[in-house]
Amino acid sequence: MRLSDSCIWRLLRERKILAAHRRVARTCEDLIAGYRAHPEHFSFEAKKDLGTDKIIWQYWAQGYDDVPETVRDCLQSVDRFSAGYKVIRLSDDNVSEYLELPGFVQARRASYSRAHFSDLLRLILLKTYGGIWMDATILMTGPIPEKWADSDFFVFRRDPREPDYKYWRNTYAYYFGWARGFRVNMLNSFIIARGGGRTISELSDLMLLWWRDHDNVPDYFFFQILFDVYGCRDEFPLVSDTLPHYLQQSIHDPGFRIMKQEDIREHFPIHKLTYKYYPHDPERKNTRVVDPA
Repeated sequence: MRLSDSCIWRLLRERKILAAHRRVARTCEDLIAGYRAHPEHFSFEAKKDLGTDKIIWQYWAQGYDDVPETVRDCLQSVDRFSAGYKVIRLSDDNVSEYLELPGFVQARRASYSRAHFSDLLRLILLKTYGGIWMDATILMTGPIPEKWADSDFFVFRRDPREPDYKYWRNTYAYYFGWARGFRVNMLNSFIIARGGGRTISELSDLMLLWWRDHDNVPDYFFFQILFDVYGCRDEFPLVSDTLPHYLQQSIHDPGFRIMKQEDIREHFPIHKLTYKYYPHDPERKNTRVVDPA
């Protein structure tokens, strides 16, 4: 039976992705092996006394005066549903009020993207203070479930039994995959961690070691692949990382049939959105995608 051109293209794309994951995973294995053989720990002094406050951390490098409308909707939703938490919003102007970053991080900032600096920042903040990291593109439609919030560590992860895996794999093949050897298996946009916990501390150390010795990361999803190779040291409930993407897909994909949008809002409190959904259409790039009310 002859394969269609589209099927051949998907197979070739998957082969390319898996080859990249193998390459980056080997790099991560070497990094982790060196760390375990000769541990190097980076400690940070909390520059703010936050007492027993429960913290939600957010970061937007440029500040919050002129954020895209989707981001503003997301921030407002966090304000609305964050009862019991203190929301701390960071930018490049005030990170130093909370952390004294190593000199090598400052020296290499220009060679790393804002997204990859943010990957490092969330690890150091959570190691030092604990709390919840939320990307500025996280929309809340309900409070954070206590069973997540009470975990020493929590992220959304890939569910190997995902019934709709074919849909998600076709939506964004570089992030969603279920093939053997696919190493991007978690969402790092929403992380809960106890300050000083083993998993968050060791991931922070590993990322700092990488920054100290390299001018850039080998893959956009370096954080996710590092996490997958590292293997979590804390037990926490498995909640599929497809769930935070339901709302975005229901907005942008007319063919999305997994769940109605009103049911998504009611049943899931955390949603990962994007303000870059139309990267090739400047007129639609910052289109408001959701009413947060």
